[in-house]
Amino acid sequence: MHTLSKSDFQLALSCPKKLVYSKANYPTTNDTNEYMEMLAKGGYIIGEMAKLYYPDGIEIEGNQQECLEMTNKLLKQDNVVLFEPVIVYGQKLVRIDILVKNGRKMHIIEVKSASYDSTMADPYKVLSKYIYDAAYQYAVLSEAFPAYEITCSLFMPDKSRRTNIDTLAGWFYIEKSNTTSPENEDIITQQKAKFQKPKVTFKYANHPDKSKYIDQLLNHGFLNWLDVTQNVVDLLPSIKQKSNTFLRILNEGITSNDYKINKNCKSCEFRTSDTEVNGFAECWDGLPAAKDHIFDLYCGGVVTNELKEFHINELIGSNRTSLFDFDIEMLKDKKGNYGTRAIRQILQIENTSNNQEWISDELSAVVDSFQYPLHFVDFETYTGAVPFHKGMRPYELIAFQWSCHTIRHKGATPEHKEWIHTGNTFPDQDVFPNFEFAKALMLHLEDEGTPFMWATHENTVLRNILEQMDEFQIYDEPLRQWLTSMTTDKKSNRNGRWIDMNKMTLEHYFHPTMKGKTSIKKVLPAIWTNFPYLHDVPHFKDYAPENLDESLIDPYDTLSAGIDFDEMDDEVVNGGTKAMRAYYRIRFDQSLSEAERSEIRRQLLEYCKLDTMAMVIIAYHWGLK
Repeated sequence: MHTLSKSDFQLALSCPKKLVYSKANYPTTNDTNEYMEMLAKGGYIIGEMAKLYYPDGIEIEGNQQECLEMTNKLLKQDNVVLFEPVIVYGQKLVRIDILVKNGRKMHIIEVKSASYDSTMADPYKVLSKYIYDAAYQYAVLSEAFPAYEITCSLFMPDKSRRTNIDTLAGWFYIEKSNTTSPENEDIITQQKAKFQKPKVTFKYANHPDKSKYIDQLLNHGFLNWLDVTQNVVDLLPSIKQKSNTFLRILNEGITSNDYKINKNCKSCEFRTSDTEVNGFAECWDGLPAAKDHIFDLYCGGVVTNELKEFHINELIGSNRTSLFDFDIEMLKDKKGNYGTRAIRQILQIENTSNNQEWISDELSAVVDSFQYPLHFVDFETYTGAVPFHKGMRPYELIAFQWSCHTIRHKGATPEHKEWIHTGNTFPDQDVFPNFEFAKALMLHLEDEGTPFMWATHENTVLRNILEQMDEFQIYDEPLRQWLTSMTTDKKSNRNGRWIDMNKMTLEHYFHPTMKGKTSIKKVLPAIWTNFPYLHDVPHFKDYAPENLDESLIDPYDTLSAGIDFDEMDDEVVNGGTKAMRAYYRIRFDQSLSEAERSEIRRQLLEYCKLDTMAMVIIAYHWGLK
């Protein structure tokens, strides 16, 4: 007999058919989603931290039946605090993060690694997803224990709070575990056992002054409670109605009236490359598998009006799922005009139909307007729930690495410069790296030439560092003036020096193999594959393939691990998320040998270097040489 867990309930809210696929163990894209994996690991650290607030709490461990029996036994006590107790009512099952029982009162504490700002006028608006999750737990607990008064709180990082604890992230060690998590709220549809619940160890668990460190955490931490009892109570009628529907589907099967394929299917996690078992393919059985799919449309998931949404769903409903089935009249805005987004969409449809590259008539003049030296810059940054340094807020940005390829004059060989922070500047002090990061970049770029970025990340990072100068009381007027001149800030009507190559792509370039994407990870393979003359350019030969076939060639695949880590087979740094995870490991993973630490550093440098070389390759094709 199937049970409906809180993760099942959350999944079914997005689409009831996903519940069926999940129970049948269909593969999902979340099985290999590193970003979700990283979030989940951060969640376990926050979960362990929250438990320290309840030193008498009891961990519920074992298989499901053992956990249920242990929970029921311990709840017979008048006063008890339980970590991850199992509550069952009929076919409904929940594991509550922290359950506090005092007499005839019970308090649900839902611990989340996501953050909120307690200074907001109405923080509840941004927490609806988590409140819904807590409401299902409340509903099951109240049905199982109807005579009790139940309250409910979210316990999560508060971005308005700064920690007074330095290297707080180093207080917790994440270790590999052989225990597979029975339910992971952050990866609700992960089926494979690749992600295993890590063992999180509090560094001072056995320290003689353990209580002193816990007091620091309680008094200078960043977690905060938010009472959501009334919000949860207001949702109960809806929760009960929906849970009954989901249980009926589990017990009697799903009907065609329970779900409907539509534009939201674009982001379905059951849309995998597995040809044998593919939930998306099953739902779309009978629909033409168009090479140029309607879901490939640029910004197709962003609906600006109900009419456009109706048109997309109408096309799907009538078995027309090709990009070329789209009526471009539907792209007009309410005033009957084609906006910037619509113009890009029409351009995509027309040039995909003709299978030809498009370069605007203005691109050549734009390229000629740039002043040498040309600087192609990429940053690597970290944002995590647990602050690394004293004075930081949860999810405050750390800039730990930059790479720059510079072309001094037309025809010059690109010169590479890099900077990375991977540890202490002084043996007894761990320094917040952002200002050192910015100063090193300032000394390299100075005030001459044209700096390029891809999208707006680099501008946002430098603008944040400018604001952090006030927050951290950094008095460096040359650095302040340089950061001001570099950054664009709409609030201040300030235009900075950065040139956005993603914006240039949107305005001046398209290739059909990019489909509706303009990220550097899509533009580079499209240009690199379709214009092999680039492989003979001396600066780019290191990334050239030995054999060129009809498939897209991704220069990022040229990166190799060079070392086999025990923790994970795919530890090679070839993606932004892995770079974040690598930075965390190099800073706080005590299990690393010096050889492994050096190898991670090498990979970080190579990855960031490739990002800026990718910009050079694309710019070269556009005429910047």
